[in-house]
Amino acid sequence: METIKGTDAIALAETVSKAGGDFTLSFFPFSRKGQSAGKVALKTYEHCTCRKPLPRDKFDIDGKHFFLFLNGEDEPKACYRVLIRYIAFSTDGYKLKRVIWYE
Repeated sequence: METIKGTDAIALAETVSKAGGDFTLSFFPFSRKGQSAGKVALKTYEHCTCRKPLPRDKFDIDGKHFFLFLNGEDEPKACYRVLIRYIAFSTDGYKLKRVIWYE
C-alpha cells in the first residue's frame, strides 16, 4: 500500500476539491466532550470535498487541528487531522493511501 505524508494528503485533498474532484477519507473519530470508552472504530466517508468553516463552527482548541469536509450527502463534518489514517482521491481512481503523520 502506498503512503502519503499527512500534510501532503491535506494539501492534495484541498487541490482536488477545488478542481471539482472528491476523495474518500478514513479516520478514528474522537470527541473531547463525549468520550466513549471502548467504542473506537474507523469511520469512512466517500465522495467528500473540503469546506470552509461555518459561522456555527466553534472549537475548544485551535481550528488548525481540524480537517473540515463535506461528506457525500453534503453534510458538514470535521475530524482531527492527526487521526486521519487513509485517503483516496478521484484523480487516481480512488487508490487507497495510508496517511503517515509522524516519521
